[in-house]
Amino acid sequence: MRHHARRERLRVRRARLAAWSLAVALAGARLHTLAGDFPELRGPYLGQQPPAAGAAVFAAGILKPAEGFHSSVVFNAAGDTACWTEMGGTTYCSSRVDERWTNPEMLPFDPEYGVGEPMFAHQDRRLYFLSRRPLPNDPVVRERIWFVERIRSGWSTPREIDDVVAAHPTHWQFSFTARGDLYFTSEVPEARGGQDIYVARRIENGFAPPVSVGGVVNSDLREFCPFVAPDESYLMFARTVPEERGRSDLYISFRNADGSWMDAVNMGDTVNSLHNEVSPVVTYDGRYLFFLRVSGEVNDVYWTDASIIDGL
Repeated sequence: MRHHARRERLRVRRARLAAWSLAVALAGARLHTLAGDFPELRGPYLGQQPPAAGAAVFAAGILKPAEGFHSSVVFNAAGDTACWTEMGGTTYCSSRVDERWTNPEMLPFDPEYGVGEPMFAHQDRRLYFLSRRPLPNDPVVRERIWFVERIRSGWSTPREIDDVVAAHPTHWQFSFTARGDLYFTSEVPEARGGQDIYVARRIENGFAPPVSVGGVVNSDLREFCPFVAPDESYLMFARTVPEERGRSDLYISFRNADGSWMDAVNMGDTVNSLHNEVSPVVTYDGRYLFFLRVSGEVNDVYWTDASIIDGL
């Protein structure tokens, strides 16, 4: 019992330290302006009641960016930090300190060039994001994947991802497996629909050259916004609907025993609608699926029980 209590105290201390480190990293950043004061929220998932059935708007009336969302709400592995991106490339985070969620604050890494689509990786030791920050040896201004590493004082200086990945024009969400393989949207000329899903395998000193995940996922339509299961058992992504120019639904492909991908299937009415569904993310504990629903009339982050994946 003493050993159990000691481990629990250590777990709580580490969680508080992680949240404190994020607060230090955000020091000096302007507060997120919400409609009124940010309410007192306690408990997991910003203190929100899980949806009883189907999909529901997450934190309705609490998270309401003036210009709308550009990403889902992403939680770190510990579940004590939540981040999201607003239209225009500004990312905000809130941390749970002593059970209460802090006022959302802007990630200060690249306020001039934007910080978008945050994604935690490597046991929360790294935070990856998209930025249009220019490179001294490349005059082309476009989105590239950058990352910061957790240090004692907060976060390190942003660094660009490996050249073999950065060589691919990209846009919107990307995702990592537990071993560090990167799934992302590539806009290279070879992309069949203008956007395809590529994977860059983690190697000792970075990443191997990215390759297409293949024709059962990529098609003559646009495939983008991938989310891969930590164990690589499934791959979710957005795909444009052929009958309706520009509109997108969420699809999923499961992995065969030989490592190949199965034909992708539409994820159905629980998540898809007559609007655009993009940016699927499953929480690290595997319990909930978050996604973004957006159109001229709608712009909200939704969540639903991730068990719907088992029935597909």
